[in-house]
Amino acid sequence: GCGRARERDAFYLLISTYTRAGDTMADEKTLTQKFTTLRVMKQTPYLKFLHAAIRDKTQTRPKFVFYTDQLLRLLCEFALDSVPHKQNIVTTPTGNQFQGVSFVPICGVSVMRSGEAMETAIRTIMLDIKIGKVLVQHDAETKQRRLLYSKLPKDVVKHHVLILDPILASGSSALAVLKHLKEVGVKQEQISLVTMISCPEGISAILEKYPKITISTSMVDERLDKERFIIPGIGEFADRYFGT
Repeated sequence: GCGRARERDAFYLLISTYTRAGDTMADEKTLTQKFTTLRVMKQTPYLKFLHAAIRDKTQTRPKFVFYTDQLLRLLCEFALDSVPHKQNIVTTPTGNQFQGVSFVPICGVSVMRSGEAMETAIRTIMLDIKIGKVLVQHDAETKQRRLLYSKLPKDVVKHHVLILDPILASGSSALAVLKHLKEVGVKQEQISLVTMISCPEGISAILEKYPKITISTSMVDERLDKERFIIPGIGEFADRYFGT
């Protein structure tokens, strides 16, 4: 009786483990089908290598920063592919024409403090890009996230705005930033949320309320736990990156 019970429990554990793994893959596919403005990077071996390097709890801070910077640059390049552009024909030194593209004006808005880790990456690929900053914190009374500080480019409404926020968990911080951008006149179609690690709960919270913005992410994790941490996640990103 006990032996069979243990075998049965082990069988159900094995089935539930595979089901959860399948659900994770199914969740990403379901999300991209439901939300057409959700863009997830191709899960290449190098991308998985970078994620393993930064998610390892034993990783040293110098290597964590190094590999995070590599990943963030790839992510920012990926995000630019969804920014509106137009044809740009130039003349080469040989006197011949080359047909390329030029982007609409772009600015970044980093969500302090973790979003500041993405500023180097976007500046590396977009020369002279304007970057604004916002600070969102938890309000103990309302139990909601609220905007405490904002310094945006004066002509932000004339730009396509890249919200730089490495981790999308519940989505509450991003929602506060999106509300602020809406209030100053930035249209949904002008906004891309660029986030390194996301989860289904956060993605749904954002795109159900702002369906016309674009989310570009390198990976969609399994879920949020009871403490609102992403699983498997990365821990406290800002603390690990800035060493505080």
